Amino acid sequence: MPRYRYGRNLSISICLWFALLATATSDPVFQKVQEQKSTLETTGYLTTHELQLFRESLQFIKDESCRRALNATLQGLLSNAQWAVSMLDASVRTPVGIESQVIHQLGHFDQCFQKPLPQPVTSSETIDFLQPVPVQYCLVDVTISGVTSMETNVIETLTSRWGECVPAVCGGSDVEIYLQHSLQRNVTVTDKMCQSQPHETSITCGMIIYALVLAFFIFLTILSTAYHLYLIKSRDDENSLSKTMKDNNTRNIALLSFSIIENTKKLFQPSRDQSGLKPLNGIKALAMVFILFGHAATFIYGSPMYNVNFITENSKSALYGFITNSLLFVDIYLLLSGYLFFRLVIVELERRKGKLNPLVLYVGRYIRLTPAYMVVIGFYMTWFTSISSGPIWRERIELQQDRCLQSWWLNILYVNNYINSDKLCMFQSWYLSADTQLFFVAPMVLFLIYKCRKIGLAVLTALTLITSAIPFVVTYVEKVQPTLMVSSREAEDLLKSEYYHDNYIKTHMRASAYFIGLAVGYLAHVMQSKRIKLPKYLVRLMWILSCIMAIGSMFSLGRFYAAPFTNIESTLYGGFHKLCWNLAIGWLVLAVTTGHSGWVRRMLSSRFFVPFSRLTYCAYLCNGTVELYNTSSIRIAEHTGYLEMANAMTAHTLNTFTLGFLLCLVFESPLHALERIFMRQFNSRDTSKKSSKGSSSDESPSTSEEQVP
Repeated sequence: MPRYRYGRNLSISICLWFALLATATSDPVFQKVQEQKSTLETTGYLTTHELQLFRESLQFIKDESCRRALNATLQGLLSNAQWAVSMLDASVRTPVGIESQVIHQLGHFDQCFQKPLPQPVTSSETIDFLQPVPVQYCLVDVTISGVTSMETNVIETLTSRWGECVPAVCGGSDVEIYLQHSLQRNVTVTDKMCQSQPHETSITCGMIIYALVLAFFIFLTILSTAYHLYLIKSRDDENSLSKTMKDNNTRNIALLSFSIIENTKKLFQPSRDQSGLKPLNGIKALAMVFILFGHAATFIYGSPMYNVNFITENSKSALYGFITNSLLFVDIYLLLSGYLFFRLVIVELERRKGKLNPLVLYVGRYIRLTPAYMVVIGFYMTWFTSISSGPIWRERIELQQDRCLQSWWLNILYVNNYINSDKLCMFQSWYLSADTQLFFVAPMVLFLIYKCRKIGLAVLTALTLITSAIPFVVTYVEKVQPTLMVSSREAEDLLKSEYYHDNYIKTHMRASAYFIGLAVGYLAHVMQSKRIKLPKYLVRLMWILSCIMAIGSMFSLGRFYAAPFTNIESTLYGGFHKLCWNLAIGWLVLAVTTGHSGWVRRMLSSRFFVPFSRLTYCAYLCNGTVELYNTSSIRIAEHTGYLEMANAMTAHTLNTFTLGFLLCLVFESPLHALERIFMRQFNSRDTSKKSSKGSSSDESPSTSEEQVP
């Protein structure tokens, strides 16, 4: 009986082999190499079974040119042709680390496109199949069943991303057929998943226009800097030069507005402690660093990782809260925006005896924020896809480009966090919309307080209470998570998180911080104008309470990553942690600006923080570019540990501030100087003199007065 089965199986195998061979050799390419006696074992890359699967897949390929290219590739492998071996070696045949959630099996992207070495040709009959075929790299979806989840310990089906190097003439459907048969797995491929060149750059009209605009601004920068150098060399008397530089007439501001020397000096000049606002430099700088750390950690989590479980497990730790809960640092900027608006505008209202045109505030803010913003959006829409490459580069960067092409106008209208929020251009741009929308409400509240203090304060109190209650209500009614909690798949693209685009970025979910900032601004104004000093016991009590609330709000999120939670728990945390955090930061701002903080004020007032504080707006705009570049150009899944994470977050932060520095010098600071010239046309001659004096206050000449990030 065993002999019978053995003979029967052998006969079937021989028949199948000849059937497949007859099918394959009907192609002219096969006929040219029919005499070759190379075996699979001599290649060192294919087994007998893999050859059989490769040959079998060819009969299902519909496109003739694709089938011929795959035939040539197969024969190149049989003949140990370097280009064919390189193609196979660059492709994933067997996944590694799937049980450890290594989703991205990227193969070798650069080897796929590597120029093959000259291949020796022994006869004219072998020249066709020894010639390399054009290749493309496809990042395909492969479904793998029976994977045990490290989070839930439940067997589930996993979709993995595999890098495959295949002939360029094959369309997505043919690649899918070929891989399904050769890999014996469920594979999904579309044309968008494949790229035939590592750097595919087709110059468009928009790219040319953007390059010309950029060249124009660089030319103005060079010209203005050269003029500045001429003034320096032509002035024998240093005092005379200083007088010329400080003369705030329209001509000097316009000619020197693009000077790198002048703008760098403005950036690093020390702040004056006007109205006690100097310590806010330290708060802004430190908050921005932690925001950038949080962004870096999120993007690293969503990039190809060797040990995804590292972040998954650390998210459960309380000590990791300053990373997973770094979104709270964004609320600091909303609070500071409301605080500074009240402090700065109330002074102008009192000087003008209540005569202040809100239109001037709105137009001035729009002019200050929008040009630099448009520069970054324009880069997303034009050149971003062309500056690098990688297995996931085209997939992720083109997605960002498409979103910006569709919704850029919503960004500059500052409504993109409500309209088409699932197609958000620049993931961090929601903040500018939320802050701008609240800015439009703030003047009405301020005018009410100035005209009728009781009514104005009642309105402000009502707005603060209502906006503080909204997170409670929304979290309970919609039964959503307590705050933004992303998985590794959502971290690949934050818009995959429904909570992100439906709740997190909405103004009504973040507005309490702004109105608390207005309230703190009112308290600080009253305390400074009436020289009120709080009792020491009350100050100590407030510091203790604020520290407890801030630490509890920041570091308690790990509990929700560690175990399942109820809707009541989510509701309580979703509302209270925001409220407690905002009250704690409100006390910090009030204390350091009214002299109730001691060494904390001295530390935050350090000159070291000044340039970083002034760069926060441009850094915030540029951070998305840095994060997308660093994580989308990765070639292999990288190992992450505490040291690696710290190095990456530090590097991303330094890169962000460097790019922000360039944006500030070439665009934001010069245009801010020109904006001051424009806005003076709305003011009287007396107001113009006061504005000139205010230009050297502790507000940076190169950032908006509201100090947005």
